[in-house]
Amino acid sequence: MDDSEAGKDQSADRRAGTGSDTEGADRLQAGREQLALGRSDRAEAAFRESAGLCRAAGDGPGESAALAELGELLFITRRFDGAAEALRRAAELRRGGSDAGLEGATLLNLGNALQQTRELAEAVEALTRAAELLRLAGEHHDEHLALTDLGVTLQALGRAEEAIETQHLVVAHFRRVGDEHFLAIGMSNLGSALVAARRFAEAVDVLTESVATARRIGRPRAESLALGPLAQALRGAGRYDEALTVHRQDIAAAEESGHLHDLGTARGNLGQTLEKLGRGRAARRAYLRACAAFRKAGDPASAAAAVYGARRAWLGIPDPDRRPHDPYDDVRWHAAARGHAAFTAALVAATVAAQLWGGPLALFASVATGVSAVLALAATAGFGCFSVGQYAVFEGASRLGVFGLVVIWLALSVLLPVGLVVSLLLGAEHRDWAEAIGSVLPVFLVLSFLQHRAVIRSHRAFDPG
Repeated sequence: MDDSEAGKDQSADRRAGTGSDTEGADRLQAGREQLALGRSDRAEAAFRESAGLCRAAGDGPGESAALAELGELLFITRRFDGAAEALRRAAELRRGGSDAGLEGATLLNLGNALQQTRELAEAVEALTRAAELLRLAGEHHDEHLALTDLGVTLQALGRAEEAIETQHLVVAHFRRVGDEHFLAIGMSNLGSALVAARRFAEAVDVLTESVATARRIGRPRAESLALGPLAQALRGAGRYDEALTVHRQDIAAAEESGHLHDLGTARGNLGQTLEKLGRGRAARRAYLRACAAFRKAGDPASAAAAVYGARRAWLGIPDPDRRPHDPYDDVRWHAAARGHAAFTAALVAATVAAQLWGGPLALFASVATGVSAVLALAATAGFGCFSVGQYAVFEGASRLGVFGLVVIWLALSVLLPVGLVVSLLLGAEHRDWAEAIGSVLPVFLVLSFLQHRAVIRSHRAFDPG
């Protein structure tokens, strides 16, 4: 499940407010009319013009209303940085005003935008304040929507227990008021937080109830939002056959709801479980289908993550249960980088020494150590730069370097002893070759030790479990 998407769909009916400057208010109304007609470009231009006119006239309420509308429009069109900037300014203008509900709604919108820009610490502050203001304004429905998004954000920050506590408040409220739609969504978010805390048995119970509630009221979108984490909970509990069944139900529900982002998320979750079962080819197909859905939904970041999952499944990198923002232990990656850096330095020194030595094996040794130095440098750069799965090119460089070095040094470990034995058997006329090979063997053993140590660190980086 994509928690941020879930939180966005749960958001309250957003109020922009109205301005007082006549010309600015006219442009604001014109923007709303253009937006109602589906002309988002013209609406955006009108909102920007309205904000500028109100700012020039010293009309703070009018400017904040225009910026709030602009922020919502930018959010809907997935321009989250611009949305966060506009809503941040609108919230500043409305801070301490007489309408606590209006300020709270603006902060709720800001928190949603900050979730998308991954400014999560600021999002927590905005959503916490939004919930307080909406409670003061007596808008308890919107208050608990803010708490829903707050719980999602806390979970994204790795604060699972706080997220569970917050989502329990949400579930209790919607159960008390009898809103089964938001109750189903709240339970899906609570279940997701329980999965993050690895409390799989509790998560299965909560999410099963969420699915049943969504089905009873005929809400396929809410059903899909619960099926994803339910499958993850079943997978975490080792119930893989049930997890696969739920994944397929999740995909069917997402297709029925027509929500492309949910469909991409459902297919990606299926890929994770197939990957955990060692079914790499099937996992890769699921990830690529997820990528296609995300691209159709206009979400390039999620599409890139799905492509990374497909590549990971193909390469056989294990343990998809690690957190999406921390798939590897960076300390181990940096240790692998240091190991290959030492190997690179030794290879460069060996290449220079081979050139100065000038024996019968000088050209062969120079080529072998030179090519190895390039591969070791690629591995060093890859391990040093690869970070949280964002730049797959670095991972590719590290894997290419490690694989190339293993091939070369495996071949050398066979060729040098065989060459030494053959040259000794051929007699005195080939004694210079035997002496040359014998003289490079100590260097080869030292380099082999460094290469072996680098390979061990590489293995730990690729498979930290």
